[in-house]
Amino acid sequence: MRTASFVTTVGTIGTSTDGRDVVITHEPETGATLRTRGRFYLVCEIDPPSRGASEIAGEIAEIVRHEYYYDLSAGVEVGLRRALRKANRRAAQLIREQRGRLHLHLACAVVVNNEVYAARIGSAQVFLVRHARLFLPGDEPGELADFVHRTTTREAASVGAETDLLPEVWRQIVEAGDTIVLAAGSLVETIGAEALKNAAITLHPRAAARHVRDRAVAEGITGSTASVFIEVVPAAGAAARLGGGPDVSPPPAEVVIAESIRSRADTVVRVLPRPGRMLAAITRPLTALLTRVVGVGLELMPRKHAALPRRPESARLRTRRAQRLTSLLAVLLLLVVGGIGYAVVRDYEANQVVNDYRLAVIDVETDMASARSFASRNDTDRAWQKVDAARQRLAVAASFPGADATRLAQLRDEIAGIEDKLSGVIIDLSKVASGAAPVDLTQTVNGLYAADPGAGRLWRIFGDPLQTGVVLQRGGGLAIGTPVAVTSVDAALLTLDDARKLWKAEGNTVKEVAIPKTDTWKSATDLATFAGNVYVLDGASGQLWRYEEDFSGKLAGPVAFLPQPLTADSARGLAVDGDIWILAGGELQRYRRQGTDRVLTRLPLTIQWIGTPLRPTHIQALESQRSLWLVDAPARILVQVTRDGREVARFALPERLAPPTAFFVSEGQRLAYTVHGAKVSTTDLTR
Repeated sequence: MRTASFVTTVGTIGTSTDGRDVVITHEPETGATLRTRGRFYLVCEIDPPSRGASEIAGEIAEIVRHEYYYDLSAGVEVGLRRALRKANRRAAQLIREQRGRLHLHLACAVVVNNEVYAARIGSAQVFLVRHARLFLPGDEPGELADFVHRTTTREAASVGAETDLLPEVWRQIVEAGDTIVLAAGSLVETIGAEALKNAAITLHPRAAARHVRDRAVAEGITGSTASVFIEVVPAAGAAARLGGGPDVSPPPAEVVIAESIRSRADTVVRVLPRPGRMLAAITRPLTALLTRVVGVGLELMPRKHAALPRRPESARLRTRRAQRLTSLLAVLLLLVVGGIGYAVVRDYEANQVVNDYRLAVIDVETDMASARSFASRNDTDRAWQKVDAARQRLAVAASFPGADATRLAQLRDEIAGIEDKLSGVIIDLSKVASGAAPVDLTQTVNGLYAADPGAGRLWRIFGDPLQTGVVLQRGGGLAIGTPVAVTSVDAALLTLDDARKLWKAEGNTVKEVAIPKTDTWKSATDLATFAGNVYVLDGASGQLWRYEEDFSGKLAGPVAFLPQPLTADSARGLAVDGDIWILAGGELQRYRRQGTDRVLTRLPLTIQWIGTPLRPTHIQALESQRSLWLVDAPARILVQVTRDGREVARFALPERLAPPTAFFVSEGQRLAYTVHGAKVSTTDLTR
């Protein structure tokens, strides 16, 4: 099938005298270039306008046009993307001196044969008007997004804002009567996209460009009025030029031979006598004789008695018979009509159910789009309202018979993703390993580390975008057990497993640190380290065990460090920053070693709460940080406290997630990392 041939009719408004925009329309003069590279159209909007900005915009626009027609080593899509990337790099060099005061917005389109390639950077827009409907470029090549039913707003940085930019090039097959519109962002914002569509439908491209310019001026536009209307029409005489003559070819040799043999055989058959006629002439007398014999035999057979005359029917009998027939036909008609009506009602109900299901799915998608929009504007309350509404409507949609289970599962996953975004979830470890449930967090310069007994791993969470790695894994080559606690020493990690072995991970090496007499403990509730010493909180016995380095660098001990054991199973958390902090029974206790004493001395400490008193369940105290950080897991509250016990601030943790099981606060990043089940969430501490 030959490709249809099209020509374009163009109307432009731009290159204003006050330097607000630059418009380029270029049609190659040679036929080869026109067929391979097509017609080029570009709109560049300048904000704010100035003489220097106009010169920069003109140079950028000319770079795009020149590089596109100069680079013939690749196809249209790759060539246009390379030209835009080179122009963007040049714009970054020129705009760097403006220190963010100058913004360039660009939209371009190339019409090659029966295809259009379009791209945009910044607020400039590209539209396609087809069959009196307005479309936006879709997310994939060949995809059209209806402007009326769009659910997201596409935004892009201005030209030169990002040095390494990979613009998206959209490709679409054009049809006769399509109109491509390139418009400045200020023009679309002032008069609206519907005005552009109406002008493209009702007016000639040149008249449409002048009309939208005049209307924008009447509306009091402050920015650019640049626009390009490109109408695609069939080329005259294209069919005659492309059409070929009738395909005449001689018949094959075997066909000629078969036809010759068939004609000669027909001639011989006409000359020879036909056996059928001879046989009919011979059997004709016998057939006549046999017919007469059969007729005589039938006459000799006995005949039936003559039928007696029937009694004539009365008018009453005839009327009764007609009534019975009419009644029977009426019953049959009633049954047929009832069956048809039943089928129509069932079909109507089925269609109504399908329509209601589709409307319910559309309502869910609309609520999800609204939730994303509110989330982008940091309006979390209204975003949560839309998420709850989407879940309720999704439950209604799932109750319809014949609901698409695959689509409903996709919608559930999308809603869960929005909920995670609103809750600040940065990673869900259950998607990496089943059964993941971290119980301890720490951080070094190499990333965030989580001890996960559920998955039997010590996770490393790092990078942008975030990715996970495994530092220790249960059943490794070193007979590593399940990690239950982790702490950091500069850039190194100390991890305690369920076999009461202590492992040190530094760089790419993992080695065991010998700790003697581990059978002295009853349990290992928490782990801490300070100045080379290792502290193990034994919640079952209510004691704190200290291992101290000897002169050879090995750990010696353990030493029972508390003057009096705590109540069994009351100790929950441990932190060491010079002083020793222990959470027991919802109370924060402070201890310090006095001189050469072998045990600790408890110091008086009473937390001065600003609001409702809390019962902390987790603690963080680092020598490098100025404050203590406490978490009340059931109340989902993070508290900043000074070392003398004065509350500084409270921060609410995500309410829709499970209670936190571990946390870490980075005062440098002003972020709090919390673990909720298998999800790791962040809370901004600058608010």
